Amino acid sequence: MADAVNIGRVAVTGAMGVNGVWVLRAFISRGVEVLALDINEDYSLAPELCGNIAFDRVDVTRPHELEKAFSAFAPEAVVHMAALLPAESQSDPFRGYQLNVMATANVFEAAKNHGVKRVVMASSKAAYGNMPDEFGYPAYRPVKEVDRCNPVAVYDYSKIAAEGLGINFARNDSFEFAALRFATIYGPGKVGRHGPMSIASALIESAIAGETYELERGGDECDDYIYAEDAGAALAVVALHDQPLEHNLYNVGLGEAVSLAEYAKTVESVIPQAKTNIGTGLDPMGAGVSYYYVFDCARMREEFNFTPRSLEAGMAAFVDFSMQAG
Repeated sequence: MADAVNIGRVAVTGAMGVNGVWVLRAFISRGVEVLALDINEDYSLAPELCGNIAFDRVDVTRPHELEKAFSAFAPEAVVHMAALLPAESQSDPFRGYQLNVMATANVFEAAKNHGVKRVVMASSKAAYGNMPDEFGYPAYRPVKEVDRCNPVAVYDYSKIAAEGLGINFARNDSFEFAALRFATIYGPGKVGRHGPMSIASALIESAIAGETYELERGGDECDDYIYAEDAGAALAVVALHDQPLEHNLYNVGLGEAVSLAEYAKTVESVIPQAKTNIGTGLDPMGAGVSYYYVFDCARMREEFNFTPRSLEAGMAAFVDFSMQAG
């Protein structure tokens, strides 16, 4: 039987981001000592954490800052969240690779140098890129981690490169490594931070605000979804798993094909005052690339007994959190 893995101290990069704050909450709720690392100490997405969590201002593009932080805190695991978003990566490819690939290498090297046991990285469905027709409309064959990736944009390639780096650090016995490829994440704050790509979150935020959400096309396009709190929990579950990891790559989502029209109807069922007007057709983001998939999430379910809450429950949690936050 493999030796148990005990993790009690975790550092999180990109910790003050939309998804990063949920990772912090997940570790805190599990009684884990956590260090938040970010270039900005901005608690606007998680005001309850201000003064209640260890924070270190770190620019992940500067290796010496990571080395200093890891030396002082001595993390046993690292969750790497820091990244440049797709639109920004595409408009500035050099910056995209600097942050999403080279800065990731800095994190991995610092983890190796300071005896970190496990590194878990937030990857993305974008790693799959433009998948063959059978994975998209109308069949949406579930995508498995072993399926061939077809990256198109800078962000897609950068995620593949970062995953490959982590896998090879692990091959050299530097640390255990896992990359979690997330389905479309929806949650509070994503519209403000992530902008037009946050259609799933905008539908809910518009309903809460009493505004009609309108979109010219895309109602027939299916996608896979996960609430931000569950995404944070998934990263914590993998980071804290007490047995050696069986894989390097994990799909994380509901594993269900939900059309945008069906998603909008679910919003209307959870928030009765919601008003939506979404046209038919495909590609609601207007990306020109089929980034809409359904995941096979068997690895997460079987290895970690992890299943996200239902779409309805996730939306209800989104609303409750937003109301409590004011």
